[in-house]
Amino acid sequence: MENIATDDFFDRVLDILKNARKQAKMALNISMVYSYYEVGRMIVEEEQNGEQRAEYGKAILKELSKRLTESLGKGFSVENLKLMRRFYVVYSKDQIGQKVSAQFENLPVTREGRKFFLSFSHYVFLMRIPFSYAYS
Repeated sequence: MENIATDDFFDRVLDILKNARKQAKMALNISMVYSYYEVGRMIVEEEQNGEQRAEYGKAILKELSKRLTESLGKGFSVENLKLMRRFYVVYSKDQIGQKVSAQFENLPVTREGRKFFLSFSHYVFLMRIPFSYAYS
């Protein structure tokens, strides 16, 4: 039997499918960034309503971690929840200017009007920069 699909045709179809997978992965990453931001906001708001803030905060993170891990599996350790909380605290009021490209016009927006363009791991890396450098 003769090979009907040419290499060029195959390559073009393959490129379309690879591009679709890449876009889906980017959309998922962006969705997770917004989800982590919202979870961080919710943790901060819940902790601020607690009577004994420090102890209450520790207890709520521990309980939330346990319950989320039971329901959703890995990725919700107390440390990760602390990162989500810090992510919200750092990026909810930052003053870093951004030049928004036309390709990012349809990104979701937080309550504060913030858009996120990077993966969560990139923001975690940026949060490691001491505040003295980030805001000097």
